Amino acid sequence: MQRALPIYPITHLRNQAKEALGAAARQPVVITQNGRASAVLLSVSLYNELVEKLEALERYQRLERAEWSAASEPTLKRMWDNDTDAAYNDWRTLYGL
Repeated sequence: MQRALPIYPITHLRNQAKEALGAAARQPVVITQNGRASAVLLSVSLYNELVEKLEALERYQRLERAEWSAASEPTLKRMWDNDTDAAYNDWRTLYGL
């Protein structure tokens, strides 16, 4: 279960910036404007951690694509064109072929 994030109106951010930054050091803070979520305030360390994870996932995806793109079409067909793996039926698009 995901825990609820603190929510601050933008006026609170304007008037109590130090408190909002303190809260963001512990966890992301949702900033609202006119009653709607408009931004998320988070610490630099959490931001850097998220960017590193995203970059790692993108590297993994590029490597996986390169690996599968090198496989022959009959091999890919044998592996992906079956009822069990119906989610991967569009493997040509998935691997950029």
